[in-house]
Amino acid sequence: MDSSMYLYDVPPVLMEKFCKIIDSGDDSLGWRGLASRIVPSWTEVRRTERLEAIGKSPTRELIWAWAQQNKTVGDLVKVLEDMCHYRALQLFSPQVDHQRAAGITPPLLSHPRHPHLPASRPDLVGTSLIITCQVKVETTGL
Repeated sequence: MDSSMYLYDVPPVLMEKFCKIIDSGDDSLGWRGLASRIVPSWTEVRRTERLEAIGKSPTRELIWAWAQQNKTVGDLVKVLEDMCHYRALQLFSPQVDHQRAAGITPPLLSHPRHPHLPASRPDLVGTSLIITCQVKVETTGL
């Protein structure tokens, strides 16, 4: 997908998949983790909480408001990379799309018999893996 595409031009089916992934995430990988990176104030987070309470998708509401600032797919990809949200990133990342088109299994996909292992490392079968991700949290001072 073209990184310069505006978020409001992303096909609705793709955006719906994205919203479901983020809505189902917990804490730093959920809508609150996304909100901490894209909303200007905690007032907006509180408004989103109220919308969630009445059954609306918090992610959809956040992304719609953010898209009104002419944000692009590239902007969203940067946020998802910062969140280390690889599952959602696969929906938008040009590298993953290119690899799929070429028939190459990206390293984010797993070993066929051991889904917790990267496909490129069958020698790790029977070992324990520790996956780390650095999370950077910035506050707005409110």
